Amino acid sequence: MKKLFLIVCIGFILTNTAIAQIKSAEIVASGLTCSMCSKAIFKSLEKLSFVDSVKVNIETSTYILTLSNSKEVKIEDIKEAVYGAGFAIAKLGLSLQLADKIASNGAVFTNANYQFKWKLAKDKNVTPLQKVWVLNKDITPVNNTYTISL
Repeated sequence: MKKLFLIVCIGFILTNTAIAQIKSAEIVASGLTCSMCSKAIFKSLEKLSFVDSVKVNIETSTYILTLSNSKEVKIEDIKEAVYGAGFAIAKLGLSLQLADKIASNGAVFTNANYQFKWKLAKDKNVTPLQKVWVLNKDITPVNNTYTISL
């Protein structure tokens, strides 16, 4: 009985760890003209089930999302929330938990059920929790892969 309990606990921990690989997101929105625009995006982002909190800097049109550790983060839902509010994403940054200590140009890896590919001028050291920028136009993956940079 103790072994079964231990296996269930380990499975639960591993499942939560796998889900929690994107810790936060930073969005720079474009097309905003007033504080009501900012509020529309804020309300749309705050409704996402995996978003714990949203902080806004109206002057820079930047939104910092703190993401849930226990729910799957969906990049396409973040995009749809902003676009659905009538605006676009100029830049999307993600804080990813990374296993590798070095980012190599062209290297492909899977994280939080997404495939990412590094685009760098040269190999760079990365931290276990690294902020990366999505380079894909309109935050749309190409061949199911997001290209990222530091």
